[in-house]
Amino acid sequence: MTSRSRDNTPAFTWLVTLMGAGHLMLVLATGRLRWEHVAADALLVGVAWAGPRTRRFLLGGFPLWLTGMLLDSQGLWLSLRGVIHTGDLWARERHWFPAPGGVNWPEWWSTRSHPVLDLLCGFAYAAYLYEVFLVAIFFFVKKDDRFQRLCWAFLAVNALGVVVYMLYPAAPPWYILQYGTGPANLAALPSPAGTARFDALLGISYFAGFYARNPNVFGAMPSLHAAYPFLVMLFVWRNGPVWRVATGVFALLVAFSAVYLTHHYILDVLAGLMAALAAYLAVELAFARVRKSAPLPVSIPLTPGGDTRA
Repeated sequence: MTSRSRDNTPAFTWLVTLMGAGHLMLVLATGRLRWEHVAADALLVGVAWAGPRTRRFLLGGFPLWLTGMLLDSQGLWLSLRGVIHTGDLWARERHWFPAPGGVNWPEWWSTRSHPVLDLLCGFAYAAYLYEVFLVAIFFFVKKDDRFQRLCWAFLAVNALGVVVYMLYPAAPPWYILQYGTGPANLAALPSPAGTARFDALLGISYFAGFYARNPNVFGAMPSLHAAYPFLVMLFVWRNGPVWRVATGVFALLVAFSAVYLTHHYILDVLAGLMAALAAYLAVELAFARVRKSAPLPVSIPLTPGGDTRA
């Protein structure tokens, strides 16, 4: 009588289990444990052990978990970042993209808000992340190999953003409006900025809670808010004009919202678009090389009558 061997469990399942448990121990050891950590790590391990079908999703979607852990852990290495930039971006924005009155556009919009724009831009700023997940799930259901590529590109653009945050930490426009252009105030708390008006209009605290968990106040450059929708547009481009227009309009709306809500400069938005394009091209090139180097399947010719015997 034989029992089921542990060797039947894919190595990837054990790797994911170790990473989920390791991350949970890390947040516990650093005093950052929240219910979201337990839920995310438990879901990761549960999907890995649930069976071949869910494991197929995890094989492609694993970068999404890695992205969440990367962004959540920023506070562990913020002490290593470079000199924080405050007034230089503010002045450069005013010089390169002047608004009426000789101010920059975030400053101009900060005194000209409108409830309709608050609702529209607040919705876009809330939905930008869900668009990525919805399109990824769509690719997975359709068994489209872009599912895996989109997930890896999502990780790549976030990793690129975090690297820039470390090398060029920059204060967002709302910070300058609140604290001025002097030396960086390291005690400054994250702010929902213009999205607070969206919360107030709907009587909710969505953005207040969202930004309260942000570990990095000085992460304006590049704008990942602008990067995500543009990345999605690149991946669905071949689906036709309807997809292009829909995702393109949404990407433009999120880009405008980033400036209107005083979270980003136009320069941040442009940097976010370049980061998305770089991540897209890097992942597409990497997967193309993998496909090119993969061995071709060998077919065995059949003799007349279908007999394969020599």
